[in-house]
Formats: sequence, structure tokens, C-alpha cells
Amino acid sequence: MRIKLFLSLFTFLFLSTIYNQRSTIIHAQSFTSDSYQIQFGNFNMTGGRKTSDTFILTDSVGQNAPGKFTRDGMIIKSGFQYAYDINYKFSFSIDNLDINFGSLVPNIDTTQTNIITITTPTGHGYEIASLESYPLTTSNTNSTIPDTTCDNNDCDQTTSKVWIKNDTYGFGFNAIGINSSGVVTNIGTSNYFDDSTFFRQFANNSISESAQVFMSENQAVANHSAKITYKVNIPTTQTEGSYQTNISFIAIPKY
Repeated sequence: MRIKLFLSLFTFLFLSTIYNQRSTIIHAQSFTSDSYQIQFGNFNMTGGRKTSDTFILTDSVGQNAPGKFTRDGMIIKSGFQYAYDINYKFSFSIDNLDINFGSLVPNIDTTQTNIITITTPTGHGYEIASLESYPLTTSNTNSTIPDTTCDNNDCDQTTSKVWIKNDTYGFGFNAIGINSSGVVTNIGTSNYFDDSTFFRQFANNSISESAQVFMSENQAVANHSAKITYKVNIPTTQTEGSYQTNISFIAIPKY
């Protein structure tokens, strides 16, 4: 049996800003005249960002209590040094938008990979979610390769489980954080995939499933990457044909 699979990958950038609304209005110090307006919470002897060939320093001098203060349920960052952005520009990329599995052999796992990379500005990090248009389907016979449920029938679009058996059939994916040299770090993906043997389904848009997050961090990042592994395995009874679907990746910066 020879089956060819094609996946078209699309990148959608959804920008969202989260504002914390408070019922109490807090007024900072404000001074105005015909030629100027000054608005700030305090005045210092000096403060700012200093650089040389060997160091970068942000400081607040003269403020009564600069620094980071914490207690249950609250964090206060006081001082000019907390006002500086890292100035990363938001970006998201996929290195290969056409995944072709070629001809498949029943009971033998076939995989293909690509790499996604994200940069987010100062804020609270990002989330990346995924969604398939429909299961792998032929255009002429409408035959499908179902999404995997993993070795013990215990994974779905929100839960990843082990898939290593050759008689476990279907289509799914794995995501593992890597560094710029391709070395596995699990950064961004460890909460969703324990290791490279764990897989899950893509959420299925054709039955109104929502896109599901599979990679996230809670801080600004520069060029953090993950290797996406797409896996398919078919039984001897699978109908021959050319199977296709579309996969959407949605990158969401958090502010």
C-alpha cells in the first residue's frame, strides 16, 4: 500500500493585550505649566540606564525604597530600573511549510519534522496553539486516517501520552524545546510533552474543537525554538490515496 500525505502549515499571529482593571483610582504626582507637564510617582536624584563596553546598569538614586518587594499575592517593583523594556520585537516563524510523508508502509511509524521559533517583547511571555482543519483525508474517496489516541487510548487534543507501539495507528504530533544548536532543552514545552515519546492529537476544527496550547513561557524570550514532530502510522486495511489536511499555528504574546 502506498499513501502520500501532505500538510500545509499556516502561521496566524493573534496579538492580545491584557489590562488589569482596578476599581480604585491612583493619582501619581503631576505638575503642569504653559510649557511642560511632569507626571510620575516620585522624584529621584538620578535614575536611568547606563552602559559601557563591559556593563549595563539601571538604577534609582535618592528614591526612598527602590527594589522588588513581595508578599502573599502581591509583588511591587519600585524604581526606574523596572521601567526598561528589553525591546524585543514580536516574531514567529516556521522553517518548513510543506510536510510530505511520501509513501507509507503499514505498521511502520513515519515521521517528519520542522522547527518553530518565537521572540516576544517584555511582558508575560507567550502561548502557541495548534489546530487542524480536519483529520487526514483523501479528496476523492473521503477516507480518513484518524487522529491518534496513543498506546493506551489515553491521549487527545489536550493530553499527551506515550506512543511507541507499531500497532497503534493514527496521526499526531510532539513538540520539544531546543536551543540554537538543536540540543533538546524542553524549554517552553515541558508542561505539555514529557519527552519525545509523548504525542497528542491536533484539535479538530471540523468538529468545533478549539485550538490548544502546546508551548508557552511567562517571560520575554529571544529566538526560543521547538522541534515539531509529525507522526503517522496506518494499518494494512487503510484505503490507498493522497491524504491531506491543514495545520494552523497561533502565536499569542501575553502582556
